[in-house]
Amino acid sequence: MAKKLIALAFTLIILFAVLTAIIGVHSRTSRNKLGIAKPEQKLASGRLTLKKVGPNQVVVDNGIIQVTFSSPQGLITGIKYKGFDNVLNNKIKNRGYWDVMWYEPGQEQLIDLLEGVKFNVINQTSEHVEISFSRAWKISQRGSLVPLNVDKRYIIRRGVSGIYMYAVLEKLKGWPTVDMDQTRIVFKLNTKFDFMAISDQRQKIMPSEIDRDITNKRANPLAYKEAVRFVNPQNRIFKGQVDDKYMYSMENKDNKVHGWISSDQRVGFWMITPSDEFRVCGPLKQELTSHVGPTTLSMFTSLHYAGKDMNTTYTSMEPWKKVYGPVFVYLNSASSTNLLWTDAKRQMVEEVHSWPYDFVKSVDYPLHQQRGTVKGQFFVMDRYISKSKLFGKFAFVGLAVPGEAGSWQTENKGYQFWTTADRMGIFTITNVRPGSYNLYAWVSGHIGDYKYERDITITPGREIDVGAILYEPPRIGATLWEIGKPDRTAAEFYIPDPDPILSTKLYLNNSYQPQDRFRQYGLWDRYTALYPRNDLVYIVGVSDYKKDWFYAHVTRNAGNGTYQATTWQIVFSLKAVIKTGNYTFRMALAAATTANLSVRINEPKSKPIFLIGLIGQDNAIARHGIHGLYNLYDINVGGNLLRVGNNTIFLTQDRRWGSFTGVMYDYLRLESPPEV
Repeated sequence: MAKKLIALAFTLIILFAVLTAIIGVHSRTSRNKLGIAKPEQKLASGRLTLKKVGPNQVVVDNGIIQVTFSSPQGLITGIKYKGFDNVLNNKIKNRGYWDVMWYEPGQEQLIDLLEGVKFNVINQTSEHVEISFSRAWKISQRGSLVPLNVDKRYIIRRGVSGIYMYAVLEKLKGWPTVDMDQTRIVFKLNTKFDFMAISDQRQKIMPSEIDRDITNKRANPLAYKEAVRFVNPQNRIFKGQVDDKYMYSMENKDNKVHGWISSDQRVGFWMITPSDEFRVCGPLKQELTSHVGPTTLSMFTSLHYAGKDMNTTYTSMEPWKKVYGPVFVYLNSASSTNLLWTDAKRQMVEEVHSWPYDFVKSVDYPLHQQRGTVKGQFFVMDRYISKSKLFGKFAFVGLAVPGEAGSWQTENKGYQFWTTADRMGIFTITNVRPGSYNLYAWVSGHIGDYKYERDITITPGREIDVGAILYEPPRIGATLWEIGKPDRTAAEFYIPDPDPILSTKLYLNNSYQPQDRFRQYGLWDRYTALYPRNDLVYIVGVSDYKKDWFYAHVTRNAGNGTYQATTWQIVFSLKAVIKTGNYTFRMALAAATTANLSVRINEPKSKPIFLIGLIGQDNAIARHGIHGLYNLYDINVGGNLLRVGNNTIFLTQDRRWGSFTGVMYDYLRLESPPEV
């Protein structure tokens, strides 16, 4: 009997071992069913090493990737991964670098690569290595180097196929006044990377830099300087198409992961941005991502889609310090482009959930417990829409440097923290750096900007509940008519098909995505094609803004390099007029570029009742942006200017500086005089 029990026990042990092995195999198979190499990479990862190679190189290797830095400059010169000896382009001297575009007032614009003069190991353990390439600015360097103290940091972790990057930039009080219009990280990739992805829809095989060569007549230049039309590309599928880097721009709130895939090697190179706190101008700021090169960018500041309305001047009496990043360059391998993109998105989610990172070793980077939280509930009160307050459904709520309502959209020196409220207007802003902020908000469906009446001071670990906050949008009287939707874009208006000889296939398999119609080149010139002699006339109650209101109020191309002013008409009927009352014309602009817009009532040659003057430098029309900077104008219309029956508002854009001059409207509304 005992022998039988021993045999049975032995059999059960063997059975348990077999089942464990089967489960283990199944588990590994399940993790690998996407074809993603992450489990394999973890098995392959070895000891994390850092070594100096000769006097001018530092190499960090974790068994998955091997990264080579120039020392003490801190440029990334090589990334060895899978079948690539270098995923970067060896034929280009600067292929992995930071830069700042800067100038002193009245001086020529310069580019500084922020090269270090000192190398330091900040932290080295079995789990991660953090290294620094730094320099301290001296007055003797004035005119040759941007007046900043620079500390560039790179972190490589055991078992992780990527590089974390951040920089601490500092300008001391008394240093020269300087403009810094652009700060970024640039990677020039190996030309084997041929497939670009920036969203689920916006991904495709890309042309090469050679295809953009104008001198060898592979491409013809177009009116906008960055744009070309391919005439003799290496890959014939691109013949006749247009390319420029602004076609691939994206709003900050959506710009979390983008990059390139080598179809041959089945390797992906991705730029992941886990937080927007160090970005500028709020969640709607549009920025470059990846583009032909192959090039991948991490843009921290730029004038794109904003222009010099951003305050990029740092005065001599203004001390300033900011941490840009960390951002994460992620490399992966898989059996298909779809699986590579899926894994890149998975990694992005992981990085976002890990923010703020607990492995960063800088006194200027507060950890989770050193940050604070702000929460509350946002309501809207517009008595002409509802007698009770409305939930601020999906409102954008954020903290930024103290300023006027709406100032966040041109603010670029401090940190910003944004979230989207839920259906009931409830919001929570987490992981806020200590400091003094204003609380700002805006919500689609209502015009204008909200600012909380008190400053918000964040201290480590503190949670601030502002409770119920109420926004009352600008309003004088009842709506007589309206055109568009107050959502800060011109996306709801008529966006034409492109000129057939300038169309571009923006997506894989040439699929059509109506939300991105505006990304085609040359749409501004379609206005001239649609209105060769007479301008747009919109009849309230008859016209449909989705079909009859052109997305951009631009000039008319008269040929031979000349352009004509254009006057749009809004025709509306009034059953009664209060002659002694004041009506209000609300005009919200989604974008403006060197425009001069005037408003007249009923008499097209009369003196304007409103003249904006020169406005706008966002260049959103030329750069395929459906919005730039938001501006709201409240225009008083005396009742004596109106009449019973038909009336006409004339909108004239008379600045004739070129095809790209004009405005995009967001929303227009005429209100009655206030109720007595």
